[in-house]
Amino acid sequence: MDRTKVIHFRVSDDEYDMIMQKMQQSKIINLSGYLRKMAIDGMVINLDIPELKEISRLLGCNSRNINQIAKQLNSGSESVCNADFADICDKQGKILELVRGVYFKLSKL
Repeated sequence: MDRTKVIHFRVSDDEYDMIMQKMQQSKIINLSGYLRKMAIDGMVINLDIPELKEISRLLGCNSRNINQIAKQLNSGSESVCNADFADICDKQGKILELVRGVYFKLSKL
């Protein structure tokens, strides 16, 4: 994108401090980018949702468990530990709860 237009404006010390504080809260590190985003969209939404990290962790655990079950079945083993299935089901339930919580939080935005 070719940005050839320049916009200048002045702010007081207090206004500058407030702009910098809000920029830090938005986690945007470039002042031009922050001001451009605010001028165009009017807001910056920072989606710091720790539940997503937990969802990712649980999905990784389930993937490993499923891979181990597949290896056992592919190696000709006819017995697969029921505890593995129970663990997967338990983690899937937790994932569903977390996803519902994330949807609820996002619906409030």
